[in-house]
Amino acid sequence: MFNYKYITAGNKVIALSSYAGKAVRGVAKCAPGDVFDEEKGRDLATARCAYKIALKRQKRANRKYAEAVAEFARAEKFLAQMEAYVDRAEGEVDAARDALNYFSENI
Repeated sequence: MFNYKYITAGNKVIALSSYAGKAVRGVAKCAPGDVFDEEKGRDLATARCAYKIALKRQKRANRKYAEAVAEFARAEKFLAQMEAYVDRAEGEVDAARDALNYFSENI
């Protein structure tokens, strides 16, 4: 899903990736007294990096959803205004037609 680059320094592994053009990293550090295992360190660092990316994606999705809700509310308001505009225009057409009919019948 994501591309990762890894840096191993001593008992630490860093997984590097990017989201929205920005660097994201996950770090795994071996506790003192544990045996360093680079493969497990990569897996943990990758998982931490993926989690950070997922959080960023969720935050963006929530923000975009809120924008869509606001845009929808604006569209509903505009639709209501246009419905009222159409109703007024139809009323004006009816009144003008009635006036024409009145003159046609009484002239």
